[in-house]
Amino acid sequence: MNAGVVTAADPLSAGWAALRAFFSDGMAALEQAMGAFRAAEISARRSADPSRLVLWLLGQATALRYTRTPEPMEAGLERSRELVNLIARTQDEASTIPYRTLVEGIARDLADVIPAQASSCLADGLAYSERTTRLARKVARDEWLAVAAASRADLLLRAAFPSDRRAIRRAVTLHEDARRRWPARDPYGRAQASLGYVEALVALHEAAKAELIVREALAIFAANNDRYHEAAGRMLLSRVLYEQDQSDALDEQGTAVTLFRTLGCRWEALRAEGALP
Repeated sequence: MNAGVVTAADPLSAGWAALRAFFSDGMAALEQAMGAFRAAEISARRSADPSRLVLWLLGQATALRYTRTPEPMEAGLERSRELVNLIARTQDEASTIPYRTLVEGIARDLADVIPAQASSCLADGLAYSERTTRLARKVARDEWLAVAAASRADLLLRAAFPSDRRAIRRAVTLHEDARRRWPARDPYGRAQASLGYVEALVALHEAAKAELIVREALAIFAANNDRYHEAAGRMLLSRVLYEQDQSDALDEQGTAVTLFRTLGCRWEALRAEGALP
């Protein structure tokens, strides 16, 4: 949803501007976003315009997701669930599909941030995604089928890896379906979703295909000055190159670590440091 419906002086608008800046500028911008969203909460909740509350809930949940810290992320999960309920009340249940995938994404990320709770987080996310997938199939809109398939694929992969190859193959199939359906007008969203596809391909040792996909995504992130997802893509590229015994693997890993550190994303930097065996 477009955050431009609020005025420049509005803290809600400031929150969205800072949240967008996070992907190029890092944690300082994310902290600004969270501060602005805190300042915007009362006015958003009291507004007679439901779209303002939608914007606030979406922005707040997304910002809290990227803290990569358990308690804020759990609060973000609650805000994302509240957002889904609001959309269902004010619009219709079918319109909740792209917002439901935010719930699923935060649940998946929590599994990574809190390994001791991974099983329960993934089980909750998968159960939630079953309903999302049913809704998307009922509505039969390609853009919603795409996001639902990619989200479920990422959950399946995280729950299955490394032992359940049948589930991993299912994740690859879902990602391929998502890519076929993804709207041509949204190459940036497709590139973000493709990172999960690359992970699934790596899990099946299809490194050559994975390299093509991740390099395509990296070009799109560079064009959008998205250094956060560029770092994530380079971390995956390092694994792809390592799988092919290419010496550039360590260079790409080093670039990913440096990018995350420059952005102030310490959790992600540590993860990138351990990306290769």
